[in-house]
Amino acid sequence: MLGAVNYLGHVAVALGTGRGDAPFILGAALPDLVSMAGVRVDRVLLPAAVADGVACHLRADDDFHAHPAFRDGSAALRRDLHDAGLPAGSRRAIGHAGWELLLDGSFVGGPAEAAHRSGLRSAEVVLPAMSPAHGARWSTLIDQGPPSRLRYDEPAWVVDRLFTMLARRPRLSFDEALKPTVVEVLAGHQPSVAAVAEEVVADLVQRPGPA
Repeated sequence: MLGAVNYLGHVAVALGTGRGDAPFILGAALPDLVSMAGVRVDRVLLPAAVADGVACHLRADDDFHAHPAFRDGSAALRRDLHDAGLPAGSRRAIGHAGWELLLDGSFVGGPAEAAHRSGLRSAEVVLPAMSPAHGARWSTLIDQGPPSRLRYDEPAWVVDRLFTMLARRPRLSFDEALKPTVVEVLAGHQPSVAAVAEEVVADLVQRPGPA
């Protein structure tokens, strides 16, 4: 199934620029999607509208990670994870990726999710920018399609995803017995993330970027 960290937030930013064409929306999510799929694209070979979307993604990433709402929210999440007994590496990883996943949860069921699904319907346009092996893998994932319901708004699902993502990284992983504790911490932060989601997107849209 296609899915990735923070891609609904990127789609929300792309929509905020006033562009809603499917290739542009696809490009706005593409860096996360190809990372999740384990494939690479040659950006020089991407269609212009998709490349524009990728550029939107990269600019948003730079600004997002410096945004006060993310920095403050991530720090607060790390503090609560510390109090809950999470090791340092896990706190850093969950404080960062967990906040991003909760942000995506704010856009589940709304225009960003609808636009993302529309963008995926044009996903074959990036095949010429991939090697044959990666193109075959991409095509398989496209055929599977996204899940019928995105679950980034469910803290328990978010924690399951984080646990799987971090399990391969010994310095970042956490004990499975701590999952209920992490769910409780993330659920406690979910309302505060949702409260700033639209503000964060608006700020990222307004940041100056190349024409």
